[in-house]
Amino acid sequence: MSRDYLRTYQTYDIEDVKKHLLIVGDLSSDCASCRQLGIDAATAKTCPNCGTEFKYITSRRIESHPGERYQIVKRWREKRPELPFIDHGDFSRTLGHKKARDFFA
Repeated sequence: MSRDYLRTYQTYDIEDVKKHLLIVGDLSSDCASCRQLGIDAATAKTCPNCGTEFKYITSRRIESHPGERYQIVKRWREKRPELPFIDHGDFSRTLGHKKARDFFA
């Protein structure tokens, strides 16, 4: 039976995601909490700088290369199946909305 990826929606605490998010790139990765660069996303369980445990993973590349979206997600789900893959665009928009609400509150 074929297995395909579908986007689904689930509620998350955006602050928890931000604190525990590993952002993968083409060459290296970074911690969303402290912005530490050069993290090996394939093996790192925690940030070497701030010690934050990674609970989620995302990639900026899925926004700039939409035709590769599912290949990127598939690759990282195979490498790190224990980490839910968060859509970077959704994360960025939601975080921006929260910052605007907090600013005007």
